[in-house]
Amino acid sequence: MRSEPIRMCIACRKRNSKYRLLRFVVKDGQLFFDPDYKAFGRGANVCPSHSCLKKAFNKNLFERALKTKVALPASYEDFIKNILSVIRDRIVNGVRMGLKFRGVVSGREAVKRYLNKEEVSLLIIAEDLSERSIAEFEGLAVDRCFLLTKDEWGAVLGRDPVGVIGIIDEGLARKLKLLIEKYVSLNKRGSLNGKK
Repeated sequence: MRSEPIRMCIACRKRNSKYRLLRFVVKDGQLFFDPDYKAFGRGANVCPSHSCLKKAFNKNLFERALKTKVALPASYEDFIKNILSVIRDRIVNGVRMGLKFRGVVSGREAVKRYLNKEEVSLLIIAEDLSERSIAEFEGLAVDRCFLLTKDEWGAVLGRDPVGVIGIIDEGLARKLKLLIEKYVSLNKRGSLNGKK
């Protein structure tokens, strides 16, 4: 098994897998979040926590790490909103793509069918699903998260409101879990492997 590349957070100086950190780059003097870790140039890595991001933002540690002048957003709140928006879009697009290549199933009955065959790697449950419906998916040996609403997932998938989504492609599930961990750690909405 290949080892993951290790990077250091510019705020707390702790080392972690680069995939567990947020990467930022500078383009034309502006700071950009690089969720795919592929943008050209020097990158600055930060833990996906408010304490590290706030410290990096307030002290503009990005300039030091990137060795260039960096224009930051007007406020820390704008900075976080931008990061959350990009991560949310990546999660939504990942689920959409998974639906196209049959790596995703949606709807309670379809998901239950795949759960019975032990083919679901990640379970995404709408935040506003009823407690009774959630109870049907308790105690399973599968990672699960609470994210977005039934109406939001319905709009993403182009159908009526959707309360449960099963990710059956293991590679997509791994990628989505990393994105969801970051989204949940920075947002007041959602949870991973916990209660709503």
